[in-house]
Amino acid sequence: MLFRFVLPAVLLLPAFCSFAQTPTDDVRAVVIVARHGVRAPIENETRSSVFNAQRWPAWPSAPGDLTPHGIAALKRMGEFYRQRYATLLHDCNSVAVESTNTSRTIGSAKAVMSVVVPDCDVRVMADLTADPPSIDKAKLADATHGRMADQPEWFTHAFARPLEEMHDVLAKCAGCKQVPDFRTSMLDPSAHSENMMQAQGEKAGALVPRDPRKENAAALGADFSENFLLQYAEGMPMDQVGWGRVDRARLDDLMEMNTRYHDFILRTPYYAQQAAGAMAQKISDWLSMAAILNIPVRPGRPDVPAGGRESVLYLSVHDANLTWLGGLLRIAWLVSDETLNATPPGSALVFELHHNRQSNADTVQVFFIAQTLDQIRNLTDLTRAEKPSISPIYVPGCSGPGPGYACSMEAFVRVTKEATKVP
Repeated sequence: MLFRFVLPAVLLLPAFCSFAQTPTDDVRAVVIVARHGVRAPIENETRSSVFNAQRWPAWPSAPGDLTPHGIAALKRMGEFYRQRYATLLHDCNSVAVESTNTSRTIGSAKAVMSVVVPDCDVRVMADLTADPPSIDKAKLADATHGRMADQPEWFTHAFARPLEEMHDVLAKCAGCKQVPDFRTSMLDPSAHSENMMQAQGEKAGALVPRDPRKENAAALGADFSENFLLQYAEGMPMDQVGWGRVDRARLDDLMEMNTRYHDFILRTPYYAQQAAGAMAQKISDWLSMAAILNIPVRPGRPDVPAGGRESVLYLSVHDANLTWLGGLLRIAWLVSDETLNATPPGSALVFELHHNRQSNADTVQVFFIAQTLDQIRNLTDLTRAEKPSISPIYVPGCSGPGPGYACSMEAFVRVTKEATKVP
């Protein structure tokens, strides 16, 4: 049975406050690796309506596409970034933007940048990969199955209670159609009907068989939970969120199953290294170059030119990219209203390059930033008293003491290099 461990509230407070900088400490550059905003559910989160007794609610956008509400929430985050990094935003050349090649990540980047640099026509380079470009699928299967002792049914037992809750939400409706129990249907090796097939890709298309080892009950429960989270974050009336059967407490319970399951699978070391290695190296290389080229001339360093490149690198990706990166660097984070390592819409891993004028040292501070679900739902202004959740991150192998857990630039480069090195 899963359990939550609780720290005294006073110990958690620093994790959700903006960092204080010393008078001699400047932020000189930043890399923001951000999940896209609220989107309409994809097929994995509806399963072609096989298991739900009532119709899924209508959405204003096509499956997988950003919603107008999602765009508005992203702009709230953009306002926060513009305020936090005002000293870095000198002109339109201050930002560089890259994205995976999907409409929702490209659209998310454009939404955020429309507020961060509102007078600029920012080019979004859609050159990031959402999944590993080449990976040994047999080795990945062995690594993942081996991590769970080759017993994928373990998840069904571990999440028995939230899976029962999910069954109640999906199927227990008086006078509605009868539907199969998703907890047992996917584990039946004799099931070969279209109910046990999946669309190839996110939208309608050719159907291919599902792998029961991957598509176990916990996998389905995790995906249905994400659907309900999207409904809540979209601002749907509560009588539409899980057909009125998913209040906020139940949503939190179901989403803990979602996060724990995907966190376990995606942080499998082989998977994380293959999927996040290139991105981690990009972040390290970019910050290293920024430390040399993107700062004013420093005392005793007349050889270092001022300016010459972007100060902000924004990478627009998916929740899996954040989890892979977390697994690769062996880092964890908190969001003030969700479970450990949650990746809600618009959330981001942020890597700030700091320069101390007194010591002439460059450091990297890593933190996780996210709007709370209610901030997304209510489109809360984040530039006044209410701020997003900010959680400083300890990076094993390079972080110093809190509250910022700063890594020296050299140590951050070394840790990244070691993490991405293929045996």
